[in-house]
Amino acid sequence: HDAAWVANQERSATESLSMYLRKNRVRCGDTRRTYLSIAHNVWWSGENGKKAQSRPVVIASFGVEDKIDIDLAREVVVAVENSAPKFPTRRGDGKAATMRIAQEIRKVEPFLKVLVSRELGLAEHLPPGEERGRVLELLIREKLAEPQSGQRPKEILAHLRSRLGGG
Repeated sequence: HDAAWVANQERSATESLSMYLRKNRVRCGDTRRTYLSIAHNVWWSGENGKKAQSRPVVIASFGVEDKIDIDLAREVVVAVENSAPKFPTRRGDGKAATMRIAQEIRKVEPFLKVLVSRELGLAEHLPPGEERGRVLELLIREKLAEPQSGQRPKEILAHLRSRLGGG
């Protein structure tokens, strides 16, 4: 591995999780579908005679690719990472910390799915540039603070419209 990869692996989970947009291609009979999710690679120690290796942990699922605004989904991944709860960790605790963060983020998964849906078309209502990321982070932090509020798509849409000033 190169030095940048090693340096990235040695950062604590509180500094940078390095979440990414994961594509998972699935074949069901003759059809192929691609599902998108937020993931983070974690080092799993070898168990039962298996070698230790890096494996993806799905933080939250967005659903089927053709229903998702992929560019916005990439921005939401960054906003989720910046908004994710921070837990103190020690070297070697990455897997446990990532699982705790995933547990919190999954509470707002329905909200995230609506955010990135093509049906919502949120990208055209967001400001450009850095302000866009700040708005996404604010929306996600608000939802993490009250994960049980408005879980149905229509409730989420109404909340987003009211927050973004779109009647």
